[in-house]
Amino acid sequence: MKPVLAFVMLSLAAVPAWGRGDKSHFVEKISCDSGPYALKLPETYDGLRKLVGFKGEKLLRERDVGDYKTAYHDLFYNGLKLGVVTYSNDPGKYQVVLAEIRSSQWKIAGPFRTGYALPPRVGDVDTKLVKSSSTVEFSGAEDTVRVRLSGRKISVLTYLCVPD
Repeated sequence: MKPVLAFVMLSLAAVPAWGRGDKSHFVEKISCDSGPYALKLPETYDGLRKLVGFKGEKLLRERDVGDYKTAYHDLFYNGLKLGVVTYSNDPGKYQVVLAEIRSSQWKIAGPFRTGYALPPRVGDVDTKLVKSSSTVEFSGAEDTVRVRLSGRKISVLTYLCVPD
């Protein structure tokens, strides 16, 4: 009985995940802070806090890394949530670890814009083949852009970024 069960389990594992609709693609130029798909945000932490629609922030945690401390914050805006890390030894410096865009008012995400169609090509990926209501990820060497589609239009755009 055990060999039959093992065969069935291996067979099921080999079957493609039909109907899920979610795909991940490697796109070399995907990066949160450089290139054609980069986020376009102010250069300083104070500049971030001065963006229109700023509602507030939440300190998530602090970490002592020797000569300085890092602090992880969530910043909230109308239709935008940013997760950032700041550095006590350079108060103006920040790095984005998460950007979740839910409103078309935010034109900060390269060629992507909530409420609009997914660009026909992302890197070498032909997006016309992506299901109209699915989630698709485009991953670079470190960072990922996750796009949730609803009827071929972007409903939620999420950047997942690895700080230096």
